[in-house]
Amino acid sequence: METMDNFFDPVLAWSVYLISALIGCWCWRAMFFWLKKPGFVRDFLVMLGPVLLLTPTPLEPGRSEMAPAFLAAGLAALGGETELLTNTLMWWLAGLLIGVLYVLVRMIVRMQMRKSAEPEDVDYAAE
Repeated sequence: METMDNFFDPVLAWSVYLISALIGCWCWRAMFFWLKKPGFVRDFLVMLGPVLLLTPTPLEPGRSEMAPAFLAAGLAALGGETELLTNTLMWWLAGLLIGVLYVLVRMIVRMQMRKSAEPEDVDYAAE
């Protein structure tokens, strides 16, 4: 008779978490409906949700087990594990850096699109 040592399936757990986090990101984006005009502030606020929800962190340095950073940070703060907390904050800062780069690229693309949509001043000389 075969016994099951562990009921935990990490692929299933991460799949459920990823779907839930994506729904959470959609809800987070919908919270900023009152910022009608797209711009840097709205993009930055919208970017914070995915950074908080989708940033993973290793549970122990050098090991392959990962966990959502906001959960690991909360448990590390409650347990007084400063090494895990600082490691989690470093992963969050890396995610925030990627998010800020995304916002800046979006801003540049938006500026280029506005620039190309503006009519050029053409002086047609009467012949």
